[in-house]
Amino acid sequence: MPDYRFSVIVPTPEMTDDETLDATDVLGNAGCTDASIRGHVEGMELLFERAADSLQAAISSAIADVERAGYKVSKVELEREAIPG
Repeated sequence: MPDYRFSVIVPTPEMTDDETLDATDVLGNAGCTDASIRGHVEGMELLFERAADSLQAAISSAIADVERAGYKVSKVELEREAIPG
C-alpha cells in the first residue's frame, strides 16, 4: 500500500504551545498519528503521510479522523508530485 503526502488545513485561532500540544494529543487519539502539526496562516496545518489504496482513500480517512477529533477541515493541499500525471 503506497503512502500519500498531503496537507489538511484546519481553521483555528492562534494557539499557544500548550494548546498545540493538547491538539496533538486529541488528533493522535482520533487516528492522526501519521500527521505532523505546524502553524498556517489560516490556523493549523496537518502534514499527513498516510498509507492507503488510493489518494482519495487517504484524504477521506484523514478528514474523517480530523473531524472525529472535533476539528473542521477547510481545505486539502497537495504538492505537485502527489498528483499522478
